[in-house]
Amino acid sequence: MSEVMVTILIFVRVSALMILIPVLGHKLVPQPVKAGLSLLLTILLYPMVGDLVTPISPEPLSFILLAIQEILFAGSLALLANLIFAAVQFSGQLMSFQMGLAIANVFDPATNAQGAVTAQLASILAILLWLASGAHHTFILALFDSFALLPVGQPWVLSSWGMLNDAAAQMFILTLRLAAPVMLLLFFVYVALGLMARAVPQIQVFFVSSPLTVGLGLFTFALALPSVTSLTYDAFASLSYQLPAMMRVLAGG
Repeated sequence: MSEVMVTILIFVRVSALMILIPVLGHKLVPQPVKAGLSLLLTILLYPMVGDLVTPISPEPLSFILLAIQEILFAGSLALLANLIFAAVQFSGQLMSFQMGLAIANVFDPATNAQGAVTAQLASILAILLWLASGAHHTFILALFDSFALLPVGQPWVLSSWGMLNDAAAQMFILTLRLAAPVMLLLFFVYVALGLMARAVPQIQVFFVSSPLTVGLGLFTFALALPSVTSLTYDAFASLSYQLPAMMRVLAGG
């Protein structure tokens, strides 16, 4: 009975991580694929990590609490990657608002909501960089290491949640760094248009500003793509040391 409970808890941690991480956990990925991958990883992991599990109480309430703990643990790891995707998408939204493309929204299947065109483009770029940087491999390796750093049933150190606050703060910093070129240029463009409207009221600034801001914004975004790509790639690459650090902090190390 104890072995069955350990196997179920390992499966809960693995499946929760596979569902919550970006790309692999995307809604467009079929559920049987996620379930099959989670089951395969559980079968591979159990012989190596089964002996690391602390004694588990057979009481149903205790088992349910441990299962919830495993889901929260997987969610805390997946949140580090999802914050990077949120930063990329948020930067695309900011650029879209500055360019005046806020009304040109398209359906986003990931969130089942309307999203800006530039945000969609930035999200697709982030998915490609996620795969190019091998971040999905980083999460699978971190999953293997998690059972040694934080075995099933081991309590957490609650003060470790400060690391998630730091990751959320870094998300806003990354957002501003990604959107800065377009936002700065368009800020000066709007200042120039405001001065022009003040000096020459006869000019229809609204009709002049719409194509100008969209054209300059897209042109600047194209010029800034190398830096956007580099910043996003580095953010995904940093997960290789952020995930072990997060697990060590949760374990109290």
